[in-house]
Amino acid sequence: MKGKGYTHLTIPQARQLLLEDHRAVLVDTRSPAEYRRGTLPGAVSIPEAEVDRKAPLLLRDAAAPVLVFCRTGACSWRPAQRLAELGYTQVYDVGGYLEWQLER
Repeated sequence: MKGKGYTHLTIPQARQLLLEDHRAVLVDTRSPAEYRRGTLPGAVSIPEAEVDRKAPLLLRDAAAPVLVFCRTGACSWRPAQRLAELGYTQVYDVGGYLEWQLER
């Protein structure tokens, strides 16, 4: 499924992309407190409200795959869409942290 400037991936598809492309970055858009309590391996913290400020600092390669997740998967599309608007060319909405925990 494709949104405006980003594509939705299932968890198995996201895991495969992370294995295949060493440039791929997981972006945790939850609050800093939630991130500190636990995140996905290798994920960077860019809370939704800070995408405009933090993305250029943490995501330097605009052509690298960026995989965005939130807590439940209900709002990860917003930061994914914003990243696409900022010029990132391979943006993926990969759902929610809770769903990833269930698929371990």
